[in-house]
Amino acid sequence: MQQSECYRLLGLSRGAPLEDIKLSYRRLARKYHPDLNPDDPAAADKFRLVQQAYQILKDVSSGLIASQVNFNQNATPSSQTTATKHRDNGTPKVKVEVRSEVRTDVKSDIKSKDVRQQVDPIANDPELRLKLDTLRHLQDLLKQRRYIVAIAIAEGMRARFPKSVEVIHWQAVTYHRWGTELLLKAKFREAEIFLNKALNTDPSNRELAFEVRRDLQRIHK
Repeated sequence: MQQSECYRLLGLSRGAPLEDIKLSYRRLARKYHPDLNPDDPAAADKFRLVQQAYQILKDVSSGLIASQVNFNQNATPSSQTTATKHRDNGTPKVKVEVRSEVRTDVKSDIKSKDVRQQVDPIANDPELRLKLDTLRHLQDLLKQRRYIVAIAIAEGMRARFPKSVEVIHWQAVTYHRWGTELLLKAKFREAEIFLNKALNTDPSNRELAFEVRRDLQRIHK
């Protein structure tokens, strides 16, 4: 999950301070906690995404602070004096040289922290990675108007992730897009079937339901 997506999920602008990140996380965690939403299967997915976004931003913020502290500590110069004696008219003089020693491993420490912060936690969850990649592919198919292939992929995804709110949403959208296409081709009977499928797949989506009912009215006029 990219940092920009994390900020979006928490409803924050990019670069928000850690305190704002914590406050937003607590508010959304209470809103989507599964125990408080037993009748909403989508709440569990939203709760998990909010948790992931919060963890990533918290780690990033902590890592940046740690890097600054380490740099300030490691870059503190230690003074080393060397004395060389010079004689002038038999009177010894001492020349003092001050050398500042700065640790050369500061940059490597900071680079190591930056690499660790760039690790994507989704890469450690093959199922979640599969779902996100397949949904992106599905959206590309819809842009290309390859509806039959898109429907097959959407139905396969629903079988694998039956309670995923994202999968349910895009399956309904796919049915609606194909139903609309059939309507434009005057294939009213087939169009009605897929428009009803869209309505039944995601009935809680009010915007989609409004569009589907409007299309159905065009068939029955």
